[in-house]
Amino acid sequence: MTIEQLDDIAANFIGWQCRLRQYVVRRSDGRPGAGMCPEVVLADNQSLGSIVTVLVKKSPDNATAQFYHIVKQTHDPLERYEAAVRILQNVYYQYPKEFSDELTALFNLESQVASALLAAGQCTLRYRQANQLYDIPCAVVKLPDSDPMYKATYWHNAMFNPKLIGPAQVLKFVPDWPESIAQPN
Repeated sequence: MTIEQLDDIAANFIGWQCRLRQYVVRRSDGRPGAGMCPEVVLADNQSLGSIVTVLVKKSPDNATAQFYHIVKQTHDPLERYEAAVRILQNVYYQYPKEFSDELTALFNLESQVASALLAAGQCTLRYRQANQLYDIPCAVVKLPDSDPMYKATYWHNAMFNPKLIGPAQVLKFVPDWPESIAQPN
């Protein structure tokens, strides 16, 4: 596989994710669609079920500040939710090149799925929606709460989840693009 083909898989995946997420915030009130919730598969082919992944910008500080402001502005979950959908409906997902090809997911501190992922150190994220499939082998890394991707993920989730208070753990999934599969290509 050539460098161009690897770049194409990564770019196509991020573009696909942006289109799915944009559609969801515009048409489905921001509720995660199937294509945003990959099945997590360990090396022994054990499925850990599905998780919701977050697409984080390469430079997330601006977006994180907006997310933080929305969460801190009101304690009303409906107001937060509506503000979150408004911000994501505009141009947030309009420019796929602004997003990192590394994905994140938030877990509670006692999550057995997170523990299994960290113990394995790697997994495959299997994204499916309609006729599109991406199998993406990834290294799994636990982010410190000072990491910009941690903060972006935490405050993104806090906009939609009023029960999210206090510490959580954020895992980063670092794709192995040369081993990834896209069907159709």
